[in-house]
Amino acid sequence: MKNYRLLTMLAILVLISGCNPPLSPITENISQPAPPVVREEPLSENISQPTPPIVQGEPLNPVIFGMKGVAIDLPQKDFDDMKRAGIGVLATEWGMEEDVGKARAFLDQAHKAGLKVVMDGGFSARAWGFSDNDWEHLPAGKRPVWQKDRVQAWISALKYHPAIYAWDICNEFGENLPSGAGMQNSDWPDSMITIEQIKQAKADVLEIDDTRPIHVRMYEWEMDDMAPHVKALLDSRIADIISLNLYSNYLDEGKLQWPDVIADSGEYCVGVIKQMSPGTSVWISIGAFEYPGLFQRPTVAGLKRDITSTAGIKGVDGITFFCWGPVNQWDDTCDWYLPVTGPDLWQTIQLELAKLKQAG
Repeated sequence: MKNYRLLTMLAILVLISGCNPPLSPITENISQPAPPVVREEPLSENISQPTPPIVQGEPLNPVIFGMKGVAIDLPQKDFDDMKRAGIGVLATEWGMEEDVGKARAFLDQAHKAGLKVVMDGGFSARAWGFSDNDWEHLPAGKRPVWQKDRVQAWISALKYHPAIYAWDICNEFGENLPSGAGMQNSDWPDSMITIEQIKQAKADVLEIDDTRPIHVRMYEWEMDDMAPHVKALLDSRIADIISLNLYSNYLDEGKLQWPDVIADSGEYCVGVIKQMSPGTSVWISIGAFEYPGLFQRPTVAGLKRDITSTAGIKGVDGITFFCWGPVNQWDDTCDWYLPVTGPDLWQTIQLELAKLKQAG
């Protein structure tokens, strides 16, 4: 696996994206299982009440508990342990660069444990026309170009799997792609994925599968000054689910930048999203990982503070954690693997989720 350079500080508050081996063709002849029962009332632009998305006729808990950054090669025990802890939904950092058969095997494991998965529906580099080589050798001026045929083939091959919860079509407007902030030869922010491109991505995904919610990811500082592209995203209600990354363990020049980011800004951010984009579910993602020099390993006390603060936010629909790992399956500069390198944090998550579920 290649060792890819770290994203710069501007891009750090996004989910860490990595690279994977070259993609095998996704149009291979894979037999399809029988279609699952879909929800009776699909999500639409006319939703007026902020209700949790209903998938395949079966809503999950009113407040979703999720684990992000779940690697593709894991023992079944990991899935079972997450389910036992109260986790309901998984999310990945890998996507269309992987073989469809391998992705299906991952979904099978999740389904066996009773877990749902937010799958790549357009957040990955391959969905925007980038190759592995572009991470370190981006051609000057190369920008994201939506790969409709590739994305639709991927979704067509996987859409009948009962473990799929939602399609993730955009991560931070492309800031974490090879053309993102601080990358060599990047034109950022001119290379940002546009609102029109995101709208097209949504339309192309729903053309193949209109039975699942559309998911996008954002982060806190995009809410402060409300850049035009953020306002357009919310005004257009492109997303059914917005995952808001509020990582209190981010380091700025070796010091924690904003340890109380959730307590200070979480309720404001959720409120703004709910007001501007009625019906959108908002999940807050908590940092439960270490990335040398960029993200400090959270303390148990700090993680408890973040969980408590998030649980107290009015209107929050989900609490998720980044990340499970092993990270070195997509970025070999980091060996984070929550149950192995952060067992005290994993135990804390389990205990705190048990309290929240007991409290109702």
